[in-house]
Amino acid sequence: MEITIENKSGAPFYVYGFNFGAPSSVQPVGRGNPLENEDQLNFQLQSNPKMRIYFSANKLTQSIEKGSAPDPFNFYVDGSIMYSFIEYNYESQDSRYTIDLSYIDEYSYPITLKFANVGSYEGCVEGCVEGFEYGFKSLQNVITELNKQNNYTWSALAWPLTNVKTRWDQYPNDIHRIVGPNKIWAAETNEKYKIGPWVPTSYLAFINDLPETGTQLFGSNTTNWNGWETFNATHSPSPSTTGYVQALHKTAISSFDNLKLTH
Repeated sequence: MEITIENKSGAPFYVYGFNFGAPSSVQPVGRGNPLENEDQLNFQLQSNPKMRIYFSANKLTQSIEKGSAPDPFNFYVDGSIMYSFIEYNYESQDSRYTIDLSYIDEYSYPITLKFANVGSYEGCVEGCVEGFEYGFKSLQNVITELNKQNNYTWSALAWPLTNVKTRWDQYPNDIHRIVGPNKIWAAETNEKYKIGPWVPTSYLAFINDLPETGTQLFGSNTTNWNGWETFNATHSPSPSTTGYVQALHKTAISSFDNLKLTH
């Protein structure tokens, strides 16, 4: 099975195939050369679980090329480079792939997906619509929608474009990035990533408003972290009802309400 990657960003970017389950397996695309604007390439999906495809403004020499994922909070693990990724997973028991855009982690570039030639693939009866473009095309539009969500400080999840002060003074001020809630909560609880020295202090507004151990989002018996990690759309409330996900939905190219699935 193949995925066709098309560069519509306006600038060249690097593409890496990366086995997140076995990080030593790295597959640079194009033999280490960037994919030029308006060019496209075919990428063969691997039959392994926990695969990722990274798209980056620069070579990820301190992370992917050394066998580890980039860290948005660590200058020395390509934290100063803008990148995004998609994830796909091969489920051998069902002989099928699943794929997602991973907007709950960290991302700098909008990525969209289209499915083609799915035929009678069972997973797409309910999971995808052939020819429909999933995702959004503007990171700034997401930031705008996050600013409109005023029940909590979701807007703080956008990487600050000015006054990025961390342990590393060399952090550039022109990084465009959004970091998902679960990534911030993981940073909050990880001793190495205490808010302040490692993470831009502007994220404190989100941590103070919605701490990992708080119960604001999903009810008094479920922490913010546990609900985010375990609840799906069938729960009420669920992550899909939060301001963060609502902002993503409003920025998506087309309303899912207008889709008609073919059985």
